[in-house]
Amino acid sequence: MWYENLEENYFLKSLYNEIPKLENIRIEGIYIKEEGRKVTLHFDMPFYAEKPPKKWANLGYNSIALEVDIFDIHSLEMKTLSDTYRGNIEINKDDQGLIEINITGEVTAKIKADAGLIQSINGYINGALEKE
Repeated sequence: MWYENLEENYFLKSLYNEIPKLENIRIEGIYIKEEGRKVTLHFDMPFYAEKPPKKWANLGYNSIALEVDIFDIHSLEMKTLSDTYRGNIEINKDDQGLIEINITGEVTAKIKADAGLIQSINGYINGALEKE
């Protein structure tokens, strides 16, 4: 699964009975940092956790946002024709152990790097979901 290719995935694994695939998700942003040596992906999980922390439940959270940092970038391609980003994210490792990220949808991107880690996981109230 995608999360096994990222370091610091313990908290994420504790939130779900089965961690979902990253399909048709809201992508908050793709940020190129440190003169291209680092890329940060900020996106929402496809659905809320089955086992959220009590604090999140007490605050009425209904969504989870992840921030994933990708380090020592070997290659990066990105294209979009939209001002909103929804899509699928695949995170794999190649034969040499490099992280390969493939984003498809309203934004397309391909990233190859040495390492990736889950930098933060935050619960929040998504007002758009409350209206459904």
